[in-house]
Amino acid sequence: MATVKAKSAGSLPNPKSGNSVYLWPFIGVNLAIFLWVLLGGSLDVSWTRVTAKNGIIAASIPLLALVLTNILSDQTKARLVFWHWHHPLPGCRAFTELMSTDPRIDIPALKSKLGRLPREPKAQNALWYRLYKERRADPKIVAAHRTYLITRDMASISGAFVVLLPAGLVAGVHWSTAGVSMGLLALQYLLIASAARNYGNRFVLHVLADESHAA
Repeated sequence: MATVKAKSAGSLPNPKSGNSVYLWPFIGVNLAIFLWVLLGGSLDVSWTRVTAKNGIIAASIPLLALVLTNILSDQTKARLVFWHWHHPLPGCRAFTELMSTDPRIDIPALKSKLGRLPREPKAQNALWYRLYKERRADPKIVAAHRTYLITRDMASISGAFVVLLPAGLVAGVHWSTAGVSMGLLALQYLLIASAARNYGNRFVLHVLADESHAA
């Protein structure tokens, strides 16, 4: 019996599988823009114009961003997306804030099935996670989870770039150019974090909607 359970668990789709396909091009685009600024805004962004110093900076920054992102815990990444220091995971607000925003959710049916719904953030996340585990093989849930994880990691990388790229630019361009670059990178982070927040909330709501209509 234990073997059967292990096989079932092992056959579940991994929502993180293939995410690097999206993250590396994202890093590459940021690196290309970084080089463009570093070379004075020239359209001739070729390696022949990149000095040894600039080449080292250009090669190290995306690696540093990726390593830093992998070092960050899921909790820290959630803080960068949801801007909650305590209980940042979206499941912590599943029943008190998110549930009422989705017309697909049959709230009376959900209360009838689950009983008194928790209000304490940790308890909310625990109950939501239990429901998620029962439905994590559903293709719609897998797709929602994967999209959230991709945008969450992109937001984390964007946050790292806000610090790392301008620091590299200061060594090669005027401070005002570095300042403008930092502003644009901050805007990128805000936009991607907002998208990740929406996808994370939608992921939570998909689970609740399915649970409320399950037999």
